Amino acid sequence: MRFNHRFNFGALLRYAATALMLTAAQAALFNSASATVIHVSLDTSTFGVNSGYLDMNLSASSNVPLATATVTNLAGFDSNPYTESWGVTTVPGGYKFRNDTANDLFQSVHFGSTLSFDLTFDGAYDAATSYISAFTVSAFSDDFSVLGATDPLTGALATFLWTPSVTDGGNGSLAALTSDGGVGVVPEPAPLMLLAIGLLMLTVQRRKADRG
Repeated sequence: MRFNHRFNFGALLRYAATALMLTAAQAALFNSASATVIHVSLDTSTFGVNSGYLDMNLSASSNVPLATATVTNLAGFDSNPYTESWGVTTVPGGYKFRNDTANDLFQSVHFGSTLSFDLTFDGAYDAATSYISAFTVSAFSDDFSVLGATDPLTGALATFLWTPSVTDGGNGSLAALTSDGGVGVVPEPAPLMLLAIGLLMLTVQRRKADRG
């Protein structure tokens, strides 16, 4: 009987720890879903070249709810963009992209350190969620060779997916897909994984308690 009491108390502690993890995961999921501003960093120390370009692009199409992606607070970037950029508006401290016009920005950079910027999404609501905007970030050397660990389909180091709100005045949702380990995103883009781990732990602990 004493052994069973100790086991039950230990199981209770494990349940409590798992519940806390699950609660944290749910909170992270909520915060990620409601956030429209994220901080992005990119460690370029493994690229093996000294200079090149960081390419930024927001997917665009006609007759879709307007969405914008604004890049500000650029750190580690050169002062002037590549001259063949188009469809991008200069704003204080950065650039604004729209999903209703073709756009692309080749920003001159020096590699070897960490580059960072803030990325802000905004736009009209869409009750039908008919279009999800994708903002991609890629890196190229001076001779336009692709740098870093990239997505094989897009060639991007990271892709940020903006889903508009379904109601007027509501919050859109943001997902981050990173291919290169040097890309950092705050808030972290892995709340679903954390939630899945919490659920798995809860199931395992429950099964152990049932067998005991």
